[in-house]
Amino acid sequence: MIGAVAAAGADRPTMRQLPTAAPLPRPPSQRDLVDARAAVNARFREPLSHAETAAGARAAAATLVAAALDETDPAVKWLLLDEARRLGAAAGGAEIVSRAVTLTSAVFAVDELALELESLAEIPLRPLDPGRATRLAEAAERIATRAETDGRADLAADARHLAFKAWQRAGNTAAARRVQH
Repeated sequence: MIGAVAAAGADRPTMRQLPTAAPLPRPPSQRDLVDARAAVNARFREPLSHAETAAGARAAAATLVAAALDETDPAVKWLLLDEARRLGAAAGGAEIVSRAVTLTSAVFAVDELALELESLAEIPLRPLDPGRATRLAEAAERIATRAETDGRADLAADARHLAFKAWQRAGNTAAARRVQH
């Protein structure tokens, strides 16, 4: 009888342990970025030269994000995404910032929520048109929701505050009141 049970047990499926995923690498050090910065400036001189205007900054950021997708050098990839995030914030493009931060967090060990909120908070509210202000408010609300889910009350409060100010700038007082409560 024991032999029959043992034989039946051998036919049962067993669970295999999958290998653990390797942790994401940390962002490159300043020393690693020296050569990469020169390479980025040389390769993207044209789009970066037009980044003084909001439209030029948005176009340059889109070019850098697209280039980062295919980049194999980690230091260059970091710089491309970091510059795209910075240009997106300067141009008032919450969607550019969100995309750059999402790609950055997929490749490097960064605090995605904190980095995105910090970047969105750099967007100047005063020059935003209602459409851009609405997109900023929606992005900040998404961060607040995710931060609350993760138990990060301070980050959620900061994100709600940014959403409140952006909804005010967009002229949507009902949404501003909803976020405030």
